[in-house]
Amino acid sequence: MPYIIRPRGIRNAVATLLGSALLLGAAPAVSSAAECPTGSATISTALSQYGDNALYTLLSGSSFESGTQGWSLSNAYVVSGGAEGSSSSLQIGMGGVAVSPTVCVSAEEPTFRFFARRVSGWHSSLNVSLRWSEHGFPRSVSVGSINSGGSWTLSPALELATALELSESSGKIKVNIAFQPSWGSTWAIDDVYIDPYSR
Repeated sequence: MPYIIRPRGIRNAVATLLGSALLLGAAPAVSSAAECPTGSATISTALSQYGDNALYTLLSGSSFESGTQGWSLSNAYVVSGGAEGSSSSLQIGMGGVAVSPTVCVSAEEPTFRFFARRVSGWHSSLNVSLRWSEHGFPRSVSVGSINSGGSWTLSPALELATALELSESSGKIKVNIAFQPSWGSTWAIDDVYIDPYSR
């Protein structure tokens, strides 16, 4: 079954506003105080076998081979087996949420992709949002509601800097990516790739 990304419109905005209160109450807080990582990350065409020849960097800790350092988890845990034959992935149970380590985002990081698999729940989706802090207030924006089958599949490119409306003059902001299954379903994720766009 192909992925479905619902357009961002009035209905989605209302759902986001209503869901934000629940998410903020039930999920771990955004780690806005975390420092941006230093040093150069490995850049490669990691997804070329899927017809995507863009350059990507693997989000730190998103392979789950060494645990979940930097992640904030609620009813989510590492399980055996992952995408592309890897040994581990992160399973997010019913009512759970997984919030990534901080990503420092500028206009040079427009999108991201990851591997996902529906573990249980018919007609269910995996909701993906960005969270950050602005002037001391928590902010959140939905970037996709994904639907797939029970096999590992690469997600479409989801908005990152573009969803935050960052320009070249905006500088970097600290963002967390939140993954939350729709009610009554369980999902697994693996290998979150950030697109470091360069001209």
